[in-house]
Amino acid sequence: MGFWSRLVAGDPVVPALSEDHHAPQFAIDETSVPASFFGLPSYSSTVALAPRIDRRSALQVPAVKRARDLIATTLATLPIDLIGPDRLKVSSSLLEQPELGRPRSVTMAELYADLLFDQHAWWRVIGFDWRGFPARVQRVDPTCITIQPDKRVFVTSAGHYGQVTEWVPDSELIHFESPNEPLLVAGARAIRTALMLDDAARRYADGAPPLDYFTPADGVDPGDDEDIVGILDAWQAARQTRSTGYVPAALKYNLGGWNPEQLQLADARQHAVLEIARVAGVDAEDLGVSTTSRTYFNAFDRKQARIQDTLRGYMVSVEERLSMGDVTPRGYTAKTNLSDFLRSDDLTRFQAYALGLQVGAYADKNDVRDAEGKPPLEGDASVAPGALAASLASVAEIEKARTDQKPEAIRG
Repeated sequence: MGFWSRLVAGDPVVPALSEDHHAPQFAIDETSVPASFFGLPSYSSTVALAPRIDRRSALQVPAVKRARDLIATTLATLPIDLIGPDRLKVSSSLLEQPELGRPRSVTMAELYADLLFDQHAWWRVIGFDWRGFPARVQRVDPTCITIQPDKRVFVTSAGHYGQVTEWVPDSELIHFESPNEPLLVAGARAIRTALMLDDAARRYADGAPPLDYFTPADGVDPGDDEDIVGILDAWQAARQTRSTGYVPAALKYNLGGWNPEQLQLADARQHAVLEIARVAGVDAEDLGVSTTSRTYFNAFDRKQARIQDTLRGYMVSVEERLSMGDVTPRGYTAKTNLSDFLRSDDLTRFQAYALGLQVGAYADKNDVRDAEGKPPLEGDASVAPGALAASLASVAEIEKARTDQKPEAIRG
């Protein structure tokens, strides 16, 4: 047993005596050094801080994989627009395809996954545009980053003769940071619990205890192996013929007390999934755990709730980093485009367009067609005030009829 193992276990650690046997002796135990010195309630505590878990092990838990997809993959599909000082969208090669030869969604999914699991994400700039701003990047694994006390950053990569560690100047790195704690640290205990419960269920599946069994009655000598096998075969054959059975006086029939649900540890595993959902910040029902009854809550409402409760922290942190002066010119901002993600049904969308035309948010029909992804109309695209008022009245009547038919509540 090593020094630290013996220390945590509470065993005294006594150095070896010198040759003259008169060297001073000391012991590190709870009396001489309290456990609080090491941040532990006691040397035998089972609630001490759980060490960080690696990403590969964590992703073996389906709940973690699902939480990662709900956050990283969803955000990766949302385009990020570069908005100029005149509030118009500007083309940006960095935001449209950060890495050469890789789809933008894949690069962004890795970025958001790094923020989720490690709290930090890194891009190494490998190309600049004519103004000197980043145009092409390469994702760097957070585990390959080493930050020295003097703030210098070293990157470890694979070379022709093994791993190579090199210093990279700040001008060639884009560092992203999440406002949330890393899931591999904050959720280490919950993830390990889920892994242990899955392993326990697997062991039960490989060698499940019998649901019932026979034992010799009091005062009866146990039979030999051949007799026992014959009795079990006869019992199984009889059960396939009829459900009623007869147990001889020489045998005692016992029930194991286990059922398949208990053998699979269903309740404990569901609770482990619920804990992972809490740590990841996602709705437990998105991970397959039913928790509460919901009032009326349609798909659009759930998307808005997911943005506010889960996605917004990651989304804003990336937007703000990409809007900094070392990435984009002064006066330009990066903004996530949520129009497709929050796209509502046709009726609600057209009602919003009509109101937008009325208040001036849309100048004419071509603005509406652009929002719908359609080419502009030729000629005059303005909307007559009378036609706009009539369309608003029609939309209001249809909306009222739909509201009257809407159920008061939908139970989840």
